Amino acid sequence: MVCVYCGGETSVTNSRKQKRNNQVWRRRQCKACHAVFTSHEVLNLSSALMVVSGGSTKPFLSDMLFTEVLLALQDRKDCYIAAREVTSTVIGKLLKPPAEPVIEAKQISQTAAKVLKRLDRRAWLRYLAEHPSLQQTGIRK
Repeated sequence: MVCVYCGGETSVTNSRKQKRNNQVWRRRQCKACHAVFTSHEVLNLSSALMVVSGGSTKPFLSDMLFTEVLLALQDRKDCYIAAREVTSTVIGKLLKPPAEPVIEAKQISQTAAKVLKRLDRRAWLRYLAEHPSLQQTGIRK
């Protein structure tokens, strides 16, 4: 990575994995001007994860998951913040070892439903109504 101040080469002086938001926090120092700054590195999920749905494979789009969760949480005052947190939690659960690079769409829906059920029962019921395939599984219990 280049320095944000002078464009020189940087080195990593400290690094930590952030569990909550699937990021890597890094403290960097410029070799030229000696400026110190912090960077947050995030995995590009659309290139790392693929979703199998109806026999076809598509890249994982976290924005689609966020939109579905936001629709389920639309009655809450903090719907945007809650939807962002739920989306982050679902992605974190999907990436837990042993994570596979190819995920079934149903697995994403089931994980999102479980997280929503713990957060908000009304949102969980709205999410189930939008995903009829979940109603036949044991997710409703």
